Amino acid sequence: MKQIYSKTESHKNRRGIAILWLILWGSVFLTFFCGVLEIATLWQAQVEVKNALDAGAMAAVKEWGVSGSGSSTQVSRNVGIAYVEANPILGTPVTLTSNYIAATPGNPNGNLLCTGNFVFGALDQITAPITFDRNAQGGCIAGFPAVVAQATVPVQGFCSSLFGVTFFNISSQSTAYYNCGTGRASLVSATVPVCP
Repeated sequence: MKQIYSKTESHKNRRGIAILWLILWGSVFLTFFCGVLEIATLWQAQVEVKNALDAGAMAAVKEWGVSGSGSSTQVSRNVGIAYVEANPILGTPVTLTSNYIAATPGNPNGNLLCTGNFVFGALDQITAPITFDRNAQGGCIAGFPAVVAQATVPVQGFCSSLFGVTFFNISSQSTAYYNCGTGRASLVSATVPVCP
């Protein structure tokens, strides 16, 4: 009888240890699973932000180039905004500002801020190294008309509410130029001058 009693007591101890291990490994697995989902969600959001800004920059510079690069940039900015808003980030539309102010001799492209969502200017050339100048008149005679679309978008993570983090900020930038000879807009990697 004593031998049966000791086996039963040993069995109860093992059951308690198994539950403890299940709790420990379950929480480790859940944390790992949420971490992988967060990384995947942020990666998808980064790709979607980049694609939306690419579309907005190309549409804005194409509209600007076709309408005559010396004309006002206000309509072209609105076209760019419409293209970005048509590409939601994780199902949520992005709201951008036009960054427009009436053009002046010192600001021929109507950029309100050099850090705004849409910055109009020109490229010095289309082969590396390429420099974007926001103060250069964007006509075909002066260079290659170009638009920089940039934004920082707050993104809700998949498991972020479990860990007390509500939003992550995803930043991206796209530069597109209009080739006056071919009438086509293209993306390019350009160095954007730092704001004064």
